[in-house]
Amino acid sequence: MEQHFSGPWIRLNTTYYVAPVGDPAELLEDAQLLLGGANGIAQSLSDLLSQDLDANPADLANALWSAALLVKMGQRNTLEAQYRLRQLRGPMDDVDEEEVAES
Repeated sequence: MEQHFSGPWIRLNTTYYVAPVGDPAELLEDAQLLLGGANGIAQSLSDLLSQDLDANPADLANALWSAALLVKMGQRNTLEAQYRLRQLRGPMDDVDEEEVAES
């Protein structure tokens, strides 16, 4: 489904790529930033709609789509951070189990 709207909106035609390097804490900070942006969009839309102004439906749809995109990107960062934390803990957990088995 390709929709093109006139105006200042940018449509991304790719998925969000999380770089293979980066500390899990940095990924969580990025997720917090992305989710904060989505929250800002949602609050702005709420303020706009509460003023009972005539709003362009296409612009509202684009704003909601961009908030959803930021949420998806934040979720992706969080999932990647969890995966990387498990990888970092994996070898340490194995060592702890071996030490307990030897005792």
